[in-house]
Amino acid sequence: AVVALTGALKRLGCDARGLLMGPVPASLATLPGSDLVQLYEPPTSVVRCDLVVVLDTGAWSQLEPIKAELQGRLDRTLLIDHHLSGDVAAAFMVVDPTAAACCELVAELLDEWADDGEVYEDPIVCAALYLGLAGDTGWFRFSNTSARTHELAARLLRRGVDHAAIHRHLQQAERPQKLALLARALAGCRLLAQNRVALMVLKAADFAQTQALVEETEQIVDLPQMVAQVKMVILVTESPSPDGSPPEIRLSFRSKPGPDAIDVARLARAFGGGGHARAAGARHGGPLATVVQRVTEAARTAVGPGP
Repeated sequence: AVVALTGALKRLGCDARGLLMGPVPASLATLPGSDLVQLYEPPTSVVRCDLVVVLDTGAWSQLEPIKAELQGRLDRTLLIDHHLSGDVAAAFMVVDPTAAACCELVAELLDEWADDGEVYEDPIVCAALYLGLAGDTGWFRFSNTSARTHELAARLLRRGVDHAAIHRHLQQAERPQKLALLARALAGCRLLAQNRVALMVLKAADFAQTQALVEETEQIVDLPQMVAQVKMVILVTESPSPDGSPPEIRLSFRSKPGPDAIDVARLARAFGGGGHARAAGARHGGPLATVVQRVTEAARTAVGPGP
């Protein structure tokens, strides 16, 4: 979404700069358009700008590195998001939880701002929008996928987006270290509450021993959903801290759709996070054992006593 909007605004003659809150997976960082964005690192500043646009989040917890700079500029901040929860009180807000991806909202705004689909002549903008759709819908598998999503995808394909190349670049180009990390996560996977909850824990030592990166945990949380009885998956990640500071604990939640679906966004909010009803996350202080115990109890409560 950041690449697409930055590229589109530049094409329309605006002086735009894209900033990302890291870390960013290497497969994304090497895609065309990566030169349009940079990782936010102090003293990077957003002081000299007419408008700040926050994309794909409305939560201060995900904007912590830049919070001090943004708080004084909320009167000229536009927030574009599709998540259920958020606490950033921007002056201008486009929030639609029915959108499957933030890129759906970006595309609709570009249709309002640009005449005759001018920005869709840019292959980088089109590819970035398509990637946003595919990423947020699990390559169009998740329950949030709608006719609206497929219509935009078809429009982008007609513009020449090579969906097979994008999939190959993102899904079939991982490092061996990720496979080693995945093996550890699955080897330690525990099924709880009559097999309705799958819990995986990755410790800082797992990253050190496999030489994997925190960003390489992407999609690991989705795998236990292949088990029929599993209604919810939780991945607890203890991030390594090279500077000796206490490690950060990341929580990722997933749940299956259906009449007895679990709202994991509500569960994530109990740990200071948020997200979608079927996919959410949070960041929490340690120690790891305490967090695992708390999230285990919360998961058992969320799924109930069972049949």
